[in-house]
Parts: sequence; structure tokens; C-alpha cells
Amino acid sequence: MKRSSRLISTVAALLASAGLVAIGMMSFYDQTAKMRPVVPPFDIFWCEKNEDCVIVDRIGCCECEGGGAQGAVNRWHTDDLRLFLKSACRPSPVCVQIDLCRHDLAPRCDDHRCQVVSGADKVTKTK
Repeated sequence: MKRSSRLISTVAALLASAGLVAIGMMSFYDQTAKMRPVVPPFDIFWCEKNEDCVIVDRIGCCECEGGGAQGAVNRWHTDDLRLFLKSACRPSPVCVQIDLCRHDLAPRCDDHRCQVVSGADKVTKTK
């Protein structure tokens, strides 16, 4: 009799623990699984020549040091991008501490839009 009551209490404790873990995971999922597109205004990327573009270390809600991406923007609109991301990325996202920054990137103006190129693609097209 003692053995069956111990087994029942063990199973009940495991089920209660599993339930608490499931509730905790659901609230974590609700906070982290929401995907909101962050689309900066077009003029941030507009260019006439290669010299108009610069590489930025944050083109989304996380910097490249925090698992985000780098991008090329118009050098005159870097503050506009910063202000846009400051308002668009609220509440502050959870960024993964993985450095994805690349040092072989260069900006290039292609069809009036700043683009990121790397390696062999660095051969510049002049517009």
C-alpha cells in the first residue's frame, strides 16, 4: 500500500512540474515569438553614387554584435535610421549575443539603392 501511494504522489509531482514548465514556456513563447516586420523608409537607402552609401552595424532591431544584420544606407540618413529603429523596436527585443559582424563588406549604389557587397563583388560599378 505504501508503495502505490508513493508512486501516485511521484506521478502527481511530475505532472505538476510539467504543468508549471509548460505555463512558463507559454509566457516565454508569447514574449519572444512575435514577429513584427521592421521596414525602414525607402529614402534611407536611396543613392546616386557609391560615395552616398555607408555600412551600418544595425539594420534591424539587433546590432550585428547581437545576432542582427549589417546594411548599407545613405550616409545622410544614418540618424533617420537610428530614430526609426528606436521607435520601431519597442519593447526592446531579446538579441542573441553572437557576433555576426563582417569586416569584408563594402557599400555600393546599384539602381539608386545602397547595397552591401562582399569579397569578389567589391568591384565597384560607377553610376
